[in-house]
Amino acid sequence: IRAEMEDVLTDIPPPSRFFLEDLNNFTPPPPPLPYPFLLFSTPNPIKPLRPSLLIIALSSPSLNFFHHVSKTLIGTLILPEIPFSGNSVQPSLRDRSCNIYALNDADQSTILVSVQYAVAAERAHSVAKTLINEQMLPERVLILDSVQSRNFRGKLPPDDTFALKLETSGERKGVDDGQLLRGVDYFPSGSVVDGLAAALLSRCQVNKIKGTLCVSWPESGGSVTSLVKSLLLKDVLPGLEHGIDSFGEGEHFSREEKDMALSLYSRPLFFMLLVVNFLSYSLHASDPPLTLDYYQSKCPDFLGIVKKEMECAVLTDPRNAALVLRLHFHDCFVQGCDGSVLLDDTVMLQGEKKAPINLKALKGFKIIDRIKNKLESECPGIVSCADILTIAARDAVVLVGGPYWHVPLGRKDSKNAGYALVSTNLPDANDGLLSIISKFLNQGLTVTDMVALSGAHTIGMARCANFRARIYGDYQATSGLDSTSETNLNKLKSICPAAVGGDNKESAMDYVTPNLFDNSYYHLLLRGEGLINSDQELYSSVFGVQTKKLVQEYAENAVAFFEQFSESMVKMGNITDPDTFVDGEVRKNCRFVNT
Repeated sequence: IRAEMEDVLTDIPPPSRFFLEDLNNFTPPPPPLPYPFLLFSTPNPIKPLRPSLLIIALSSPSLNFFHHVSKTLIGTLILPEIPFSGNSVQPSLRDRSCNIYALNDADQSTILVSVQYAVAAERAHSVAKTLINEQMLPERVLILDSVQSRNFRGKLPPDDTFALKLETSGERKGVDDGQLLRGVDYFPSGSVVDGLAAALLSRCQVNKIKGTLCVSWPESGGSVTSLVKSLLLKDVLPGLEHGIDSFGEGEHFSREEKDMALSLYSRPLFFMLLVVNFLSYSLHASDPPLTLDYYQSKCPDFLGIVKKEMECAVLTDPRNAALVLRLHFHDCFVQGCDGSVLLDDTVMLQGEKKAPINLKALKGFKIIDRIKNKLESECPGIVSCADILTIAARDAVVLVGGPYWHVPLGRKDSKNAGYALVSTNLPDANDGLLSIISKFLNQGLTVTDMVALSGAHTIGMARCANFRARIYGDYQATSGLDSTSETNLNKLKSICPAAVGGDNKESAMDYVTPNLFDNSYYHLLLRGEGLINSDQELYSSVFGVQTKKLVQEYAENAVAFFEQFSESMVKMGNITDPDTFVDGEVRKNCRFVNT
């Protein structure tokens, strides 16, 4: 029996008490907000929408400038919960809109999205995905914002005035010198940005679009205004000279600004329109669309079967919750949440299980196998392994005291795996903060998502090989070694010797409440007792202006942590590869593709 259950049962006995009556003691949160959608004024527009240049103006200077530029209203982005003061293409929508303009009447080739309200951080990802998705892929994206806006957090010197930019890898590796904006400082630290601007840039990165985010400090400075003007000079966007000349009396273009603008674009621009049905309120937080009721008629007992099997697994050993949660994370960060992490090696396919980061870290596969077998008996060929893993991860968190969230469904299983992507995409235990941030941004997740999702380490174990460098490195410096932390450090060193050996011995990442999903993890970071380096970096890194504040917030407010964790888990679970949705399948056995 032990050989068959090697990744379910563990060497350490489970806690002496686990309250069965607590398993269902949770209240589901209210349904998610309706998803943003686009509405265009053209009755029967051509699709897909593929503008060559998409300008998204978020800051006051850029919004004010475009107010004076000749433009044609062509559409509206609707965010139902946000009021908006301005005209809409649909008068009946009243004030619940955000305008989209064409800046060239001749060919409608360059599009401006004028976001004249503050988008909440928890809604930024869905707005970004509405503007940039597989049916709306601009060739280039220019995002204009200000550090003073609500889309940015952090402390900046009050006496300095400057403009800075962040770029996607596609922009840096683009044609010519790869620069959309020359003469502007490149600022590499992702710890400064969050919100809509960061979500848009991340979306560009995920879709391999040439994207640039340009921001100014302070908001009242003229640096962004000058840069916008240089972009709109003649030979770049013909016909806008009048609007440019009439804005800002006494302001002139330098030769450097003209050279910058004239070098941007030299080929014809093309533009087509897309309409998203404004009556559709299904949750579409990913591409392809996922819905909450996907299996309601196809396999109505799906959720109940998963829940029952997870109850059995967690009652057997509460640490099984962490095993399933980790599987889900490792699955989504490699070619999206497609169940590829579950595939075994075959003659024709190299799975992800034996990649160095996964080899000793991933267990719990037999839990998913048992759920799949039950579902194949009940609803053969209906439920994908990717959806099973996503729901099982949610239930795992709930069963050890964590929050509940609604899970959009409808994923397909991939027919391939991403062995080579594992080491590139997944954070390593010894990664620095900027490296971790970049890996989350590459998945379309923000800094806030990163800090919240890291809170999953409140349950689960870490191997000696992953925390040896930490406990024999700066652990003593960050913790200050009071009596409690010194006792814990000595225990860790007894488990994990400094010399070679004992690599597979394990310790709980949250030694205070190792089998309870709570905010104790963040308290440990505040005390400098994060077990692995990548965890403690969230609080102790010199680059962690924003992450440090978030750690403090979640340590003080468990409800805030639970709410953000739920939101971020939905976002992570919605990372999908459109190719998998088209070419994917529903596996009969999660370990092998169908033959």
